[in-house]
Amino acid sequence: MLNHKKENRADSVTRFDVNSLFEFSKVVNSDVSLQFILNHFILTAMGKLLCIRGIVILKVEEQTFHTETVRGFILDERMKNIVITQKLKSIMYINSIKKKNEKWVTILNKNEIQVLIPLIFKNNVLGALGITKLSRKKLTNEEETYIKSLSNIAAAAIAQKLSVDKLIKVNRELDKQIHQATTLFDLGKEFSTILNRERVIKLFSLSLMGQIGVRQFAICLKEGNEMKIVSSRFHGPIDTSVICNHSEFENPMLVSEIVASQKLKNELKEIGISAIIPMKMQDEVKGVLVVGERIAGIPYTQSDLEYIYSIGNLLLISLENSRLFKEAVEKQKIEDDLLIAREIQRGLLPKKLPKFTSYDLDAVNISSKHVGGDYYDVIQISDDNFIIAIADVSGKGTPASLLMANLQAMIRALVPLKLPLSELTKRVNDLICESTGNDRFITLFLASVDKKHKSLTYVNSGHNLPFVLRKDGMIMRLEKGGLLLGVMKSTTYEEGIMQLVTGDVLVLFTDGVSEAMNPDGIEFGEERLLKIIKSKKNESAEKIKEQIISEVQEYSGGHQSDDITLLVLKVC
Repeated sequence: MLNHKKENRADSVTRFDVNSLFEFSKVVNSDVSLQFILNHFILTAMGKLLCIRGIVILKVEEQTFHTETVRGFILDERMKNIVITQKLKSIMYINSIKKKNEKWVTILNKNEIQVLIPLIFKNNVLGALGITKLSRKKLTNEEETYIKSLSNIAAAAIAQKLSVDKLIKVNRELDKQIHQATTLFDLGKEFSTILNRERVIKLFSLSLMGQIGVRQFAICLKEGNEMKIVSSRFHGPIDTSVICNHSEFENPMLVSEIVASQKLKNELKEIGISAIIPMKMQDEVKGVLVVGERIAGIPYTQSDLEYIYSIGNLLLISLENSRLFKEAVEKQKIEDDLLIAREIQRGLLPKKLPKFTSYDLDAVNISSKHVGGDYYDVIQISDDNFIIAIADVSGKGTPASLLMANLQAMIRALVPLKLPLSELTKRVNDLICESTGNDRFITLFLASVDKKHKSLTYVNSGHNLPFVLRKDGMIMRLEKGGLLLGVMKSTTYEEGIMQLVTGDVLVLFTDGVSEAMNPDGIEFGEERLLKIIKSKKNESAEKIKEQIISEVQEYSGGHQSDDITLLVLKVC
């Protein structure tokens, strides 16, 4: 018996040799992984305490521990994450716990874990070592002393390793964010230089795939009040209403975290959508980006979602710039078109009006910003006769100006033939009908003045009725003629004839005069025009013209929406 005790004593001295602690400390504090420390710790402890099974659990949350290492048995599923409600201050014998019905006690007992030795570093419980049932109720004093020392050394090594791992993780996240910030800066420069919508979307697609590893995605943009898909990398047809109608989201969200009906969540998952990212401009959601799983299957982190949110907003700004650039180009094209139209119109109008004995004549054409097809002309036929004309072509811009040029060429070509005005007008109408479509029309007032006999013969083809203010104050409107030009071929026209006397004032005008509007949208009207003519009837044609133009421009507040053309003929 004495010899047996001596042997046990010798064995105890050998197992718990302090040098073994130094050796253990040296190993676990070298540059090794956390898993190596845990494995070395559990094997050393089991060897020293002569146990056949053991576990190491580490704290993940208050009272919640995750099993990191298992030796000697198959881990019970319930042991993977275990909630221990009793504080781990010192060595805990499970059989001594009074609340034996608690769940964690039951789990430990079922897995035959009899003793928990806490891993404490600087008064913080990091975890615990669990060992199997002992042949005796408790550890011996030597065993307790040794295992406490071993646990303290292990705890210090674990704490150090956890700190290092945490630091490495923080550094990696920092490196990732620096890389993302650099990429965002570079992408911002790239996006700002591309104004082609398709190229912008292509660059965005490559960025998503290259930087985040996004395999599938779709871009929805608001057009008016409706969201529309502008690009999709999902396979097959997708329901726009399912993927676009998420403008209520202010921040990027994983589908698993959104507050929505289970039906919608299922529809999103069925398409393969993992996250929804709003695209905002000036705090308004202008688009929605939906992304599928990453190529490597790695779940999205909050940092990933925020990065996608950033490049999504870069995309939105670039697309907006692209749209504005396109609008500017279109606007410039229109401006160029209008400039050409104005030049055409200006080139065809008389640069200088001829002078006629006994007749005072003046005229003006003021082009609006949206050039129309107004035309006036004075053509001398002989010493005794001249033609006056005023016309208005439907439409605006270059097409109207070109048609006006055709009209001028036709009239100038036919006038030397000395045809009756009704026949001349008929021929012009036929030519217009043959050369234009059904959407272009012309109003024309054409008159021939016989100076010798002081008579005026005219044809009014749908034009504003000219005013004739007779010397005696009577007002006449020149209305005889026919349909406006371009409506129907072979139309006949009626001529009107009137005798002129000294003092008569004839005023020809286009609708840019009578239909000029004030800021309230009220037309200038023919009554105002007639009032000016009456008030200036004793003035020269130039004075009458200037007064009419002055009052029309003042009435419209400087906003001219149509060409203004006016011709005044006064019999002297």
